[in-house]
Amino acid sequence: MAPFQAQMYNNPPRTGQPMTGQQMPPSVALYPTGIRSLDAILGGGLAQGCNVLVHGDPLCGKKPLLMQFLYEGLLMNVPGAFVLTDYGYEDWKRMMGTSGWALGNFEQSGLLEIVDCYSKQYDPNLQDAGFMHYADSPSALSSISLKLGSAQEKLASFSPMHRIAFHSISTIMEDAGEQTAFSFMQFITGKARHQGATAMYAIEKGMHERKDVAMIEHLMDAVIEFEENRVCVRGPMSASKGWHGFEVTPQGIIIGR
Repeated sequence: MAPFQAQMYNNPPRTGQPMTGQQMPPSVALYPTGIRSLDAILGGGLAQGCNVLVHGDPLCGKKPLLMQFLYEGLLMNVPGAFVLTDYGYEDWKRMMGTSGWALGNFEQSGLLEIVDCYSKQYDPNLQDAGFMHYADSPSALSSISLKLGSAQEKLASFSPMHRIAFHSISTIMEDAGEQTAFSFMQFITGKARHQGATAMYAIEKGMHERKDVAMIEHLMDAVIEFEENRVCVRGPMSASKGWHGFEVTPQGIIIGR
């Protein structure tokens, strides 16, 4: 397998906290997501520790993007964790399989961790085992935080970087309330940044007040926004400006069509 290489970018994207003077690094490495058309409009990829909000209408393509983002990382030996609030892992795994993104080979490799916040609501007897971590429900935020922290510790033992795909913040906001969800996400994004995790978080358009979405955006380093049949990226200075057409195919997202 070819070595995983980063592209150097001389004007670093923001990291959630302003940097001035000697704090400003001379260059920031951009790591390809593995989704070629996305990398093209990102200017090469995403910085390590980057938190990305994926914002769009239901069924617009957020799920395939998160699935492909983490799967492409696995193919490059970059470990990752799914955090699932709306689906159990088995259903999520089947959906990925229909696009050829088979997870079975990664389940015992140490590269994949799952935080399932859905299934235990219907089967209380489920217990953590191997790569599987079960939170009681999407509103059990302390449990989710602990489970994700445990998963990240395991991933960190394999690689200095890892990926997180979180589906979805909207369920957290609806179940726990906007302010509680904001505090939770403030901790999750901060920890991801500190541990060098590159993370994508889905949020549904039209479900929340604009001010509540803006609060979540405030925690992010980038926003990928879907609108009808087009997509744009906000945040990274390396990203292409404006809107781009996209298509959701059985093999994933293709941007620029």
